[in-house]
Amino acid sequence: MSAEQLRLFLKSPWSFPLVPISWVWGRVAAGRRRALAARRAKVSVPVVSVGNITSGGTGKTPVVEMLVRELLRRGRRPAIVSRGYRSSADGLNDESRLLAQNLPGVRQYLNPDRLASGRRAIQDGADVLVLDDGFQQRSLAVDLDIVLLDATDPFGGSRILPAGLLREPLEALGDADLFAITRGSLVPRTGLGILRGLLRDRFPGVPRLEIEMEATGWHPVCRGRSGERAVLDAGALRGKRAAAFAGIGNPEAFRRQLGALGLDVAVWMPFPDHHGFRAADLTEIGRRAIAAGAEVVVMTQKDAVKIPSTAAAGPSESGPWNGPAPWYHLRIAARPSAGGEHLSAAIDGLLSAPSIGVCG
Repeated sequence: MSAEQLRLFLKSPWSFPLVPISWVWGRVAAGRRRALAARRAKVSVPVVSVGNITSGGTGKTPVVEMLVRELLRRGRRPAIVSRGYRSSADGLNDESRLLAQNLPGVRQYLNPDRLASGRRAIQDGADVLVLDDGFQQRSLAVDLDIVLLDATDPFGGSRILPAGLLREPLEALGDADLFAITRGSLVPRTGLGILRGLLRDRFPGVPRLEIEMEATGWHPVCRGRSGERAVLDAGALRGKRAAAFAGIGNPEAFRRQLGALGLDVAVWMPFPDHHGFRAADLTEIGRRAIAAGAEVVVMTQKDAVKIPSTAAAGPSESGPWNGPAPWYHLRIAARPSAGGEHLSAAIDGLLSAPSIGVCG
């Protein structure tokens, strides 16, 4: 079942029998948060977390990249600490490969034990830790908790796992230091206004900002018949007939972004999050692209970083992607579109606070 199919199922009446289980899950999650909150260990450098309350993609990785770039601009030495969910034999996963590609030289530490990773990063010279998907972890004390809410599906059907996509009860959002609404441009203004009002009324002490995932360009995934293809502007594929696929937490958000960029999506193939693409998958994508008369095949960068390791021959005339349509991935960058002053103030406070931890 793809991520898109799972979302549809969890929003349907067929998920209702799972509600009693979700009540138990919610109580356990709330109890765990309370029990572990007092046991978190502090370290000797500032710690900022980027997380969410739902299972699935909210744009955490681009926001982590945005924060790391801002910290580098301020002369700091940030390190990225993550759980490393679904890491492969080389110790990396989709997100870490993407960040390594976009942030060369920035060290990453993948380990379910965030405290151990944080201490190791500090020993290696980091003076700020950025936690990727850190809202539910409770081993490492956090100085700035940024919680992302995807405007296209902010509360995961308003049910806790397994009947919905909430990882824990909504009350947990009261522990956030800053809300970041992502993908607001992909929903109607009325829906975005309702979300703003709900957060303002229910969590009045938590400032809010809005972040857009700005398309920066189309990058070639393979060599063309005449050599390396050039990077294209974000609007260069407007009007092109496209075959598109995505193996991310919220593939529908990518599909909507393609529509906003003016592509004519003739073939749409969502895959499960973290899907490892095999030669057979690529062959099928290529076959469907040819059958639909697609002029281009497009994907996310998160998908593109996995393909070289699963198709050793690479996309070439002799490989499984044989066909006339070039393959591109969309590079995006997170940018504050509203409330950016709250983010700046939060980072200022994070970096100016005196270090009180002794665990280095």
